Amino acid sequence: MAATILRANAIPVYGFLSFIHSRHSDETPMQLKILDCGAGGKVPPLAIFAQQGFECWGIDISDEQLDKANAYCTEHEIELHLQKGDMRQIPFNDATFDFVYEQYAMCHLSKSDTALAICEMHRVLKPGGLCLLGFISTSCFPKLSFGKEQAPGEYYGKEGEKQSLHSLFSDQEIDALLTDWEVLSKQKNVAYQQGMSQKPSLAEWMDAYPSSGSGYTQDAWRQRYETHGNEMQYAHLFYTLQKP
Repeated sequence: MAATILRANAIPVYGFLSFIHSRHSDETPMQLKILDCGAGGKVPPLAIFAQQGFECWGIDISDEQLDKANAYCTEHEIELHLQKGDMRQIPFNDATFDFVYEQYAMCHLSKSDTALAICEMHRVLKPGGLCLLGFISTSCFPKLSFGKEQAPGEYYGKEGEKQSLHSLFSDQEIDALLTDWEVLSKQKNVAYQQGMSQKPSLAEWMDAYPSSGSGYTQDAWRQRYETHGNEMQYAHLFYTLQKP
């Protein structure tokens, strides 16, 4: 069986696997049960845990993404227990899993639904269990590259062929969501990429000036319009957590 290689943006998942091994070096992986919330896709991150011997479970709200993940499992002879499910109402009993994580899935929930999902992940974890969560940071620039802000920190815009929600959080907002957890590590990843954003019109760019928090004068903000695509800053905060 060939080793599964994930995309470069899955580095936090590799880090989580390494962290688990450092904490559970005396246990065999087959004794350990992990849940991926948002487990679909053509190269499911759960595959690297399965190849390490973990008992792997995953939920995804999209039939299409689950079909892609199942096709990968068939092709590579990997056993994953995948089913349709919503991380806001995880279809498992309390204290079922040793580990739970999400990879660029929770960011598509509203802020209120994000709080529900985090509570659900806490519920299905065993005491002492570990969790990996990722949040898009409000330090992203420019925020309007995620689309139109329709509620504080919630942006709707085109991603691929579909309209998609992205929720952006400040550090303080995240802290308020994690009061029931012990924070073991926090990492901020910043990427500078051209072409990551949809190009706004000049009018949309200027409309975003009052809430940009950039410190620029209005004229300087206008002058940045033509070059902002070269400065696109995408910031993501990753937390490794433990359920007390």
